Amino acid sequence: MAKTKWNLLFTTFILSCVSLTALIVSLCTPFWLTSEAYELSAFKNSEINYGLFSGSLTQNFLPNPRYYDLTLTCLYQEYVCAFSCQHDEESRADEVLKLLRGLRPADCPVRSSKMLEVVQDPAIHGMDRQISIDFDRSSFINTGLWVSTVVFIGIATSFAAVSASFSIINVLFNPIEPVFNVFGLFIWNGVAIGATALCMIMWGTLFAGTLNDNIAITDTLTTQIPYTSSGLAVLGVSYWVLFLPIVLHGLNIGLLLWRRYIINKEPPLTTIDVDRSDLTIIMF
Repeated sequence: MAKTKWNLLFTTFILSCVSLTALIVSLCTPFWLTSEAYELSAFKNSEINYGLFSGSLTQNFLPNPRYYDLTLTCLYQEYVCAFSCQHDEESRADEVLKLLRGLRPADCPVRSSKMLEVVQDPAIHGMDRQISIDFDRSSFINTGLWVSTVVFIGIATSFAAVSASFSIINVLFNPIEPVFNVFGLFIWNGVAIGATALCMIMWGTLFAGTLNDNIAITDTLTTQIPYTSSGLAVLGVSYWVLFLPIVLHGLNIGLLLWRRYIINKEPPLTTIDVDRSDLTIIMF
């Protein structure tokens, strides 16, 4: 029976490690969204994929495809984010600001070529970025939803690591404090499930509200170039893999409940009740 209880705790350690790996893979891979972008005169649709921070664009306007790197850029004072194809931070910020104001940005530097010099638009360069003007933000990535997604996947990753750590501690030792022993494992696994679910809800809301109509890259946000991604985007594998940590931590809670059931089912220890009023015990 003791071996069974040890095995159950060790299994929760293994499952937490697998969950942690899945969360890290999801966080680091650029496949939270995959899409195409249609343009009437293009040779064929452009191909796009990106994650929470970066991605790539294959533009098929001509028979020879051109490849671009995409980097998420946020203008926090304007509450908008978009995926920019520029190479340096300053150029990306200027590009998103131009897109927000309906101006055409500089051409994207091809991935394999030298970085092109970005020409500053006097109308942009002379404006104070801290001044917020009433622009149409509906096609851009909502900063609050994106930040919430990143925060919740960070919390889920942290608590998956905590769950794995305390699982192995309980395998090797027998902590007395409730927060460190098996009772704490219920908390860590529960928080990991909740944070992962909220992460999926935040990104799912962002996709349903914005990205399904406009994937918020330079081509689809530039009003002078009629690229469209409406109805062509789908949630990628990096997003769907988040179901795995939810299932794994749910299994952990199930194993911990099973372990508690085994412990409660064990017969109580036999105790000998000695009648101290019996004088015959003096003989012994």
